[in-house]
Amino acid sequence: MRKGLIAFAYINLVLTVVVTTLLSMYISYMRYSETQLQDSSEYPRLIADTTALVLEVGMTIVFIVALHLKRVLLMKVYLYFEIVFSIIGFVYSIAFLTRETASELFLILFQLVVQIYLVILIWSSIVKMKRDGTVKYTRDQDLA
Repeated sequence: MRKGLIAFAYINLVLTVVVTTLLSMYISYMRYSETQLQDSSEYPRLIADTTALVLEVGMTIVFIVALHLKRVLLMKVYLYFEIVFSIIGFVYSIAFLTRETASELFLILFQLVVQIYLVILIWSSIVKMKRDGTVKYTRDQDLA
């Protein structure tokens, strides 16, 4: 199970860094180009999104370190962050629902389901680490 979480964490880190970079470039482009956003209230929203993504990058790095070093406390920190961040993200998405399309609503709900699944996996891994003292790779168990 831990290998899957490690793979997820690295994929999440790469995708979050890419999205953060693209969003930052978009903000810079819109800010300094001749074409302005139609609604100037979009700037605070875009900056809030970028800030949240930077925070997520930092917490994903903490999660990767926790998985490699098998640190229960760091995994709990990430677990609580993920729960709070998921709730805030869902409420944030619902608040701007009037501007969203049906496909974006589907993506919001899909993301929520994936985050709930991730929380369950992390919680299961934490419980297993506490019970066994560590999480073992299945390959290591086969060699023994």
